[in-house]
Amino acid sequence: MNTTARLLLAALTATALAVLSGCASHPELRPYTAEETRQLQLESIQRQALSLDEYELRKRVILRAASPQVVTEVVEAQPGIKG
Repeated sequence: MNTTARLLLAALTATALAVLSGCASHPELRPYTAEETRQLQLESIQRQALSLDEYELRKRVILRAASPQVVTEVVEAQPGIKG
């Protein structure tokens, strides 16, 4: 084998190893954030053949579930224990 053929073989081998090692690595899996989950739900109901009323109802349910709950009850202060 001459020098050019050996260099070509070495280059092809290095390229093949680089490609195969890149294909073997998996992307890091992570859970969806709350915002991403909400966005997926909204996109899902957009793809369904819903009436406008049904669409708006489901959209409100999704958005209401995403908003933080507001506490409206006032709890009376309990007397502290004095020792």
